[in-house]
Amino acid sequence: MVYLSQLLNKKVYYDRKVYGEMVDFAVLESSPKPLVSRVVVKKGNKKITISPSFLSIKRNGAILNSSQAPFFPFDERDFYLNEDLLDKQVIDINDKRLVRVNDVLLESNGELKVVGLDVGASGIFRRLGLEQLFKVKPKILPWQMIEAFDYQTGTVKISLTENSVKNMHPSEIAEILEDLGARERRGIVESLEAKHAAKAIEEADSRTQEAILEELPSSVLRNIVGKMHVADIAGLFYKMNPLRIREIIKMLGEERAKKVERLIDFGTDKAGGVMRTGFVSFDGNTTVKEAYNSLYKDRPKPEAVLVTNGNEKLVGTIYVKDILDIDSLALLKDIVSDRKFVYPNVDLNEVIKLFAQYNLRSLPVVDKEKKPIGVITTGVVLSKVQEKIRDNENTYIN
Repeated sequence: MVYLSQLLNKKVYYDRKVYGEMVDFAVLESSPKPLVSRVVVKKGNKKITISPSFLSIKRNGAILNSSQAPFFPFDERDFYLNEDLLDKQVIDINDKRLVRVNDVLLESNGELKVVGLDVGASGIFRRLGLEQLFKVKPKILPWQMIEAFDYQTGTVKISLTENSVKNMHPSEIAEILEDLGARERRGIVESLEAKHAAKAIEEADSRTQEAILEELPSSVLRNIVGKMHVADIAGLFYKMNPLRIREIIKMLGEERAKKVERLIDFGTDKAGGVMRTGFVSFDGNTTVKEAYNSLYKDRPKPEAVLVTNGNEKLVGTIYVKDILDIDSLALLKDIVSDRKFVYPNVDLNEVIKLFAQYNLRSLPVVDKEKKPIGVITTGVVLSKVQEKIRDNENTYIN
């Protein structure tokens, strides 16, 4: 993969001499990944276009392979990534302003193809040569969301409907939600199936999560919170409107509401405040075969299961993938692979250190009697680390 900004103004060489420099790329836009059809080369004060098949393009420049390469005059009617797309506003089909195109992501695998648009701050830093100083994760808008081009106004139209986002990963949708205004954000969430919307909201930053749960109409909110993890819901209660909090508590039902209230008591900076209360556990005298038969019914299967003794106290953790090659008659208590755990009041920073030091993928949380009350997953830890990074970056930038 390479970004447009990394190719612009790079030299083109022929016979070890500078021939010109690449200043733009024309694309054929009628495909999910538009192919770069011509490279615009500035030679002196003149612009010509060359087929990319005659160029070996690298980040540090390009080499013209043949003196017989056909050259074409620059045609203003073509669509160009630099002139017609970079720094333009991306808008939806109702002409609502969205975000600016700060860079273009290209696939470089024999041919150059457009993969997506970088609409985040990373594109700006990259163009300024500051990407090493400000290491911000790119926010890529997949090209398949592009609906149409408006050549007269210089805007790009996209379709933010279920048809265009239903096949996207929740993390990709989350990044888009983080950049939208309230009206557009609500439109996307309402267009998604509740389970898909819940996962996307959980992947978004806390500011976006809070805004969405505050904005959604009750009829939509009820279906979505029913699919969200209680830990994610609890983590927002310190920031949300008390009236909305009470409304959500009623939607959750008595059992899940008690779990949320319990998590709130721990606080989001403690192990108990970030744990998932849903987990799978087996008595240690269960055989591998019995456990696997039980897990076979689960969709999807958990990554890890907890093993307890006859008093329901934690023995340890077993990763599901590790039991596939073990004697089917072996007892779970004899094959426990990890015995680490934390209490709910342990500081989140200590939890992060444990995951990093021991390369954990799951960590049980137990009560004072050492009975499991929840599990902290890798995904939750990574999310918290990213939040800390974002907070530090915002503090540094401001």
